[in-house]
Amino acid sequence: MKRRFRCPVSTKRELVAEVLMGYRTEFVARKYGVSPHTLRKWVCALRDEVGDVMAKKQKQNEQLVKDAEELKELKKKYNSAMKLLGEKELENAILQDLLKKMNPKAWEELQNWKSQSK
Repeated sequence: MKRRFRCPVSTKRELVAEVLMGYRTEFVARKYGVSPHTLRKWVCALRDEVGDVMAKKQKQNEQLVKDAEELKELKKKYNSAMKLLGEKELENAILQDLLKKMNPKAWEELQNWKSQSK
């Protein structure tokens, strides 16, 4: 005979809060391995008791959205910094080539200075 599954009330409240926040009952039930019928019963029974859990979940969702926006902004800054770095490296290489062609003696001095500073 199959043993009956007992779910803690706090977990029930969290699942009901997800349903009341707008997620489909079937989706939440499948996500947590609960029967949709059982979850509907919990929603009817616990609808009034989940205010604090819903507030907590909404706060978490707002924080996730805020973090995602911040991450997007940081990625933009990183990409622009990498582009600028690449441009500077290219400019540096062009100037070194120009120095090498225009003034070979100064180029040799630069190479000697680099080897001594290491």
